[in-house]
Amino acid sequence: MNGIEEIIFEIISNSGEARSILMDVIQRAEKGDFEQSEVKINEAEKRLKNAQKAHFKIITSEAKKRQLPISLLLVHAEDQMMAAELIHDLTKTLVQTEKRIAQLEEKLKR
Repeated sequence: MNGIEEIIFEIISNSGEARSILMDVIQRAEKGDFEQSEVKINEAEKRLKNAQKAHFKIITSEAKKRQLPISLLLVHAEDQMMAAELIHDLTKTLVQTEKRIAQLEEKLKR
């Protein structure tokens, strides 16, 4: 495996892990476990940053006029990273919505 392939797999791995963590966050938020949701969001954000740093290495290499072959793995890695970033944004919104619902339900009980 060459250096670029290692970077690509780093993107795929970190993006996939972030996505899995974020799906867990959604389930926790639906159950009202907001404290752990926040902890897990932070964990997912670290994974996303790792993926973004790896991706930046590829972008920097190309900017230095080093021609990189476009491979299916690279396309897959970028797709996984973009999907994880989108899920991250949506998850944060869903957690906030679940918090608001929980607060409203609490008010209705009074």
